[in-house]
Amino acid sequence: MEPIFYVEIQAPSDCIQSVYTVLARRRGHVTQDLPKPGSPLYTIKALIPAIDSFGFETDLRTHTQGQAFCQQIFDHWQIVPGDPLDKTIALRPLEPSPAPHLARDFLVKTRRRKGLSEDVSITKFFDDPMILDLAKLDGVFLNR
Repeated sequence: MEPIFYVEIQAPSDCIQSVYTVLARRRGHVTQDLPKPGSPLYTIKALIPAIDSFGFETDLRTHTQGQAFCQQIFDHWQIVPGDPLDKTIALRPLEPSPAPHLARDFLVKTRRRKGLSEDVSITKFFDDPMILDLAKLDGVFLNR
């Protein structure tokens, strides 16, 4: 699970494309885009993962020459895409992971930061009868 922020951005109409570019680069998506009545500004409402929100306002102002302003607030929790236990995923240091690999990326980086092993075996958390019951239902748990 990862926290998702609700972001409200005020920007002039000529900066809208730059705002969309910055949001797309940070896994954000626009939920609403409407002009503000009686002014040359647009209000853009979007959702952005909290981990991608660090430095967002600076990036936004840089790309819009200081014309866009934003407010961020926690909105909800969302499941991270991907399988955190997929050992076939190769993570490259200092490179952003593609969306299907994010769960594994988060798990490995968190475990490294805490000084834990990267190898996670969920079977060590179950007792033997439970593992056998799960194996009868689906062979997935014994393969990990």
